[in-house]
Amino acid sequence: MASLLAMLLSLPVMAGGEGDNVTVLVVRHRWHTGIAFPADRLSPALGFLEPHFSEPQFYEFGWGDDAFYRQNDSLWLRVRAMLWPTRSAMHVVGLERHPEMLPHTDLQALCLSTEQLAQLQESLAGFFQLDDQGELPAGDPGLYGDSRFFPSNETFWFGNTCNTWTARRLRDAGLPIRAFLTLTAGQVLGQLREGNQAGACPPVD
Repeated sequence: MASLLAMLLSLPVMAGGEGDNVTVLVVRHRWHTGIAFPADRLSPALGFLEPHFSEPQFYEFGWGDDAFYRQNDSLWLRVRAMLWPTRSAMHVVGLERHPEMLPHTDLQALCLSTEQLAQLQESLAGFFQLDDQGELPAGDPGLYGDSRFFPSNETFWFGNTCNTWTARRLRDAGLPIRAFLTLTAGQVLGQLREGNQAGACPPVD
């Protein structure tokens, strides 16, 4: 079973098939969930990211409390983030390899249509604070690899966690996932699997 799952997760993204579908990945890192997709499918909505990264194979996106996200081993920052509305940040990673090959605590593949991927990227783009010229200011160093923290424009609080954010982005892409009171990483991944949303796109003949 484990080998079969690994095979399914590592299936290449197939272009040119019916609907030109693409495999998107929901990635779990301890408390946080994020969303990753192939860099060659980056849409103009997120084109402002390209100058900040060096030809990655995948982009991974996460969102959360600005202070706790940067130091997620701090119990005090975690409690503070849950009890008071706080400033948030986007974390973007330019991955050189498939996310399945990198450290994580869980990962789930999803098959989205071109239209769904475009909707997802439009939703992601709305969380970046751009300057008056519509450009993304230089971010701070991220948590691992070629990654950056960028200021975000939404408030983090108990009812709006990083996992609520992930669920809402997937819902914006047209997936039937509940975001309200979806507070943990396990709730996000559990809904995807229980709702028969899981699975990479099948290969194209």
